[in-house]
Formats: sequence, structure tokens, C-alpha cells
Amino acid sequence: MTERIAVIDLGSNSARLIVMHIYRNGAYNLVYHQKEAVRLSEGMGTNLVLQPEAMTRAIGSLKTFAQMCELIKVDRVLAVATAAVRSATNRNEFLDRVYRETGIPLRAIGGEDEARLGFIGVINAIDIQDGVLFDLGGASTEVTLIRGRRARESLSLPFGALNLTERFVTGDKFSEPQQAAMRQFIQKYLDQLPWLKNVSLPLIGVGGTARNIAKMDQKRKNYPFPKVHNYRLGPIAFNDLWRTLVKSSLPQRRKFPGLSSERADIIMAGSTIVKCLMEHVNGSSLIISGCGVREGMFWEYYLTAKEPNAGPDCIIPDILDHSTQNMLRFYKGHPEHANQVALLADTLFEGWHALHRQGPRDRKLLRVAALLHDIGITINYYDHARHSAYLVENARLFGLTHREQMLAAVVAGWHHSLAAKYVRNRLYSEFLDEMDWQTVRRLSLLLAIAESLETTQLSIVKDLRATVSAGQARLTLLSDAPALLEREAVGRHKKWFRKELGVDLIIE
Repeated sequence: MTERIAVIDLGSNSARLIVMHIYRNGAYNLVYHQKEAVRLSEGMGTNLVLQPEAMTRAIGSLKTFAQMCELIKVDRVLAVATAAVRSATNRNEFLDRVYRETGIPLRAIGGEDEARLGFIGVINAIDIQDGVLFDLGGASTEVTLIRGRRARESLSLPFGALNLTERFVTGDKFSEPQQAAMRQFIQKYLDQLPWLKNVSLPLIGVGGTARNIAKMDQKRKNYPFPKVHNYRLGPIAFNDLWRTLVKSSLPQRRKFPGLSSERADIIMAGSTIVKCLMEHVNGSSLIISGCGVREGMFWEYYLTAKEPNAGPDCIIPDILDHSTQNMLRFYKGHPEHANQVALLADTLFEGWHALHRQGPRDRKLLRVAALLHDIGITINYYDHARHSAYLVENARLFGLTHREQMLAAVVAGWHHSLAAKYVRNRLYSEFLDEMDWQTVRRLSLLLAIAESLETTQLSIVKDLRATVSAGQARLTLLSDAPALLEREAVGRHKKWFRKELGVDLIIE
């Protein structure tokens, strides 16, 4: 049975709706996304009262969301409100009005729940063992210490980009006295978190401020890949960006490359929170996550309903394999063929390691490319390798850096033979250096041989032995039938094998 799950996150600054489709084979995919700026916490002040105009804006956006859910035929709506609503003295009045006017079962969640959902969203999308996660919203910032892929400590801080802007950024420019006052205010709260002091771990950022920091840094560096999720920058690059921002006026920030104009007035407060966190933690880098509370809500539902082995903490053990298998199911690939090719490729990698000398990460990339090498058939069988490369390049593959995703894409695209068009492709050529291209050629060769051994897609070659002896590479096929077509297909790669690895290939 298929399902469409709507996830609504009503924050202090913006409201977001995503719709996830779960297919009969268990695959899931994002099919709709909408964001609306609501500034719900605007004007709340110290009395913590949601203002009539802000509530009307938020409910207007939620009415639009409700209409879209009806049009898209959503089966279930999961909806939460965060800091602005949970802290408001008129919270219940607002929630009742939302349900009465939109039919959306919106519930306010506490800071602990928000931090937990944000953690689930990030840990299942970023390959990180230890780090400091922060989810920076309009009126709160959730901070979580991650050790061994587990949330060890967490706390919700009562400030975000919007309410700090209202409190400290009163004019066109962010003056030095304003900076000093804001930083002193933030530091007072951070000093209450001794478990964060000088832990020297990466910061993982969630939220609009973090995404805009990534986009601005990408523009400054002419970064060729427009993907924000898992984008990384060091403390020097971040500090340089922050210093540039604090010297700018509001009109200048509205035109700042990579910065959303609707965030130009609150980016100073948001980026200053990040700066204080970076200094307090002694952060080694800043990693941007495009996944957060919304994805956490979806994964909590999906993993509980579809994959109970994930456990009560909803942590996927191997996010790269999970996302790769999800992609294989989504594109209706041939799972038996794909898994057999991946198994054969892995055996070749291990048996001929003395020849290619690639590392353990390369072994993972080979598996990803092997599993996904044929998904381009969904678009068109002819030239499907090129289509596979494009799909891998743009997939939601979690656990790979941007460079590694490029590598996996080219390996998938070269699974028949080398093609110069990938070398000439500007995106690949700007990401990959000569050593990368050597890695790609060698992994592609292994994948091409493995795919040749599955030419008939009947798993005639049950197993194999790949060895090196007397200056030759030997391939012994173990099968119940002669495997004539498979032997012939592998034989076509002998010249490529000799050129790349410097020895002859003997098939037995």
C-alpha cells in the first residue's frame, strides 16, 4: 500500500510543508515542498504574547498547506509548532484557532522534543560520529552533543535569529556596541553548558541561517555544485564571512550573493549565534545539514512503521547503504542483478587490491556505483549509463561528501567503458583532480568486469576468485554452466585492464 505523509513545521520565522510518498516496495521520496515566511514570534516581547497580525499570517500559510494536502491527497498529517508557540501565553488559543480554521492537528512540542527530532533528522543524513548539532530557529536554538552517533546532552536556548534581532539590531548597521551586547548575552547562556566548552568537534548546523551561510560561502568560492546538504567550511572561512557581513548595511545585505533577501535583516543575529558557538566549542569545521526536524518527524514515523529493526532511537545503522537501497527501489531497478554485480565487484576489489591499491572509502563508492549503475534505464535504455551518472550525481545519497558523490556518479557512468565526455564535464573536472580520475578509472574497470560477469542477469557466475600471481591477474569463475557469454564480455576489457593496472588478465 502507498502512503503520502505531510510534515508541517511551524517555526518562529517560517512555516514549511513537505510531502513524502512511501511506495509499495518501501521506497520513499520527497514529492512536494513549500515554505512561507510568517515571522510568528514578531512583536512577542517579554510578555510572550503571539500578536494578532502574526497569528493571521501563520494561519493564512497553514490554510494554504491544508489546501495543498487535500489536492495532493495526503493520507496523514504530522504537524508541530516550535519555540514561538510553546513559549506563548496564548498558545492554547492559537492552537484551537488553527484546528478550527484549517483542520490541521498542530501540536506544540517542547525544546527537548525539538532537539530529539532534529537529531534524528541529522544523524540519518550526515555521516558523523562526534559533533555538536545546533538547530537555529527564529526564537530558539537547540544544541546537542553527539558522541558515537548518540545524543549525549541537549538543551534548548531561548534565543534565535528573530528575537535577538528585535532585541539588539535596532538600525541599518550592526554597530560594535550592538555586537558586544549580543555576544555577551549569548555567552551568558553558553557558559551554562560546560559539556560544550572546548570540545573541538565539528559544528553541524540546521536551519535557514546555516543554509544561508553555506550559500554565501559557495558564492564567494564559485563553488560549482549548488547542493547545500553536507557542505563544509572551516572556521577561518566562516569568520571571514562574518566579518564581511558585520561591516555591511541592510541594503547591501539584501544584495549579498547567496543570502536570501527575506533573511537580510536577521542574518547578523543568526550568524553571531553561530560565531559564539564556534568559539565556545572551538569548532573544527561547520557542516550544513539540509535535514532537520521535518525529516526527523518523517523518519520517526517511517522507521517505526516500516523498519522496526532501526530500534526505538530511530537511528539507521548504515545511512549510505540505506539511502542507496532506497534509491534502487525508487527507480525500480533490478535488485537481484544490482546486488549480484555489487557482490562480484567487491570480490574483485578485495582479490586485486595489490594491483589497484584503493582505500576502504573507495570500496564503499564502488558498492554504491554497482548498486545504481543501471537505474538510468528508467529514463532510456540507450545511453543509460549517462543517465545513471546524472541520477547518482543528484540523488539524496547520505553519507557521501560532495566529491565522493561525483566519484560514484562517474564510476556508474563508466560501467561499460571510459568516455571522454565525463572528463570534459565542467562539474566533474572542477571537483576531481588527477588522483581522483585514476581512482575513477580503476573502480570503473572493476565495475565493468563485474557487470560483464552478470551479462545474462541470470547469476550464472555464482562466485569467483580474483588473484595475482607471477605478474598476472587471474580470474577464476565458479559457475554451474559454461558462462560463455560472461567470459566473452570480460575478455573485451583485457586491453583496458592491461593499460590501467599494468598486467595481463587471465580468465579461467
